[in-house]
Amino acid sequence: MKRVLVFLKQWALLLAIVTGAVGHAFFSHFSALSPFLLMAMLLFTFCGMSLKTVRIHRLHVILLALQLVGSLASYMILVRWNALAAQTVGLILLVPTATAAATITGMLGGSVGFLATYVFLGTFFSIVAAPLLVPVMAPGHVDMPFLTSMISVLFKVGPILVLPLVCALLLQRFAPNVCEGIIRRSIVSYYLWVLMLLILMGSTFDMLLAPGRKDVGTEIVIAGAGVVVCMLQFMVGKFVGGLYHHRISAGQALAQKNLMLAMWLAFQYFDPLVVVGLAAYSIAQNVFNSTQLWLKGRMDARVQQRLHVYHEKKHAVSGSADEKA
Repeated sequence: MKRVLVFLKQWALLLAIVTGAVGHAFFSHFSALSPFLLMAMLLFTFCGMSLKTVRIHRLHVILLALQLVGSLASYMILVRWNALAAQTVGLILLVPTATAAATITGMLGGSVGFLATYVFLGTFFSIVAAPLLVPVMAPGHVDMPFLTSMISVLFKVGPILVLPLVCALLLQRFAPNVCEGIIRRSIVSYYLWVLMLLILMGSTFDMLLAPGRKDVGTEIVIAGAGVVVCMLQFMVGKFVGGLYHHRISAGQALAQKNLMLAMWLAFQYFDPLVVVGLAAYSIAQNVFNSTQLWLKGRMDARVQQRLHVYHEKKHAVSGSADEKA
């Protein structure tokens, strides 16, 4: 039974992808829950943080700069080649790190504190950056003046990201026992991410299989863009993080994205085909994470086995010495 639970924990993300795709007609009906699931996941993250203990590392600033510059630069470069691929990559780079990244980072042996701080900073970074960049990247779909569209995005994105912080601060101040209970059950945020992945896959496949325009070539290009930018972000994050001894944490911070927020923005302001790239990114991201968890599990099992063998040999030597004495 224990092996089954470990297997489900390691491969829950991939199981969610397959289940969501197969049951898309059912799971797509729950897309309206996305903002509430996002806020619930953020609440878990913010309850485990105190503004007094937030320590901004130089690496946090570097990663945020990579996000902002990368989002705008990639869009400006790719839009001359393929507008939809440009929107996909720009949107992916723009959205903040998924709150479940803190849990997965901890499972991989990285610094949860570093990642949680980055989620906090990235969330507020998105409140500022999204209203500025979304009208630039989706000019044909935000049919209003720039300032008006910026305010519109701000009022739609802001509450989803700010309300969990306000609730967490109130709980820390007036209901610390409740806050502690939420922190002790932080693994729930991982399974909330699994649930969100089910909805993301269901909504995406429901859109792709619905009657209407089909452009397989364009969809392949958009999906390819999503996979490539996913692998590049993991590589860049791990490389830059390695320079500051935060290889695992920086890799997850830069590459594990809040795709439910990205999907919501895509349906609100971008061409719906952008969701194809988000789905491809999600699959690549979660295959990579599941593989990392599996490799970590194997490594831990080997270490435990070696420790067991070492203690058995030590016990045998000690017993032999006692017999001779």
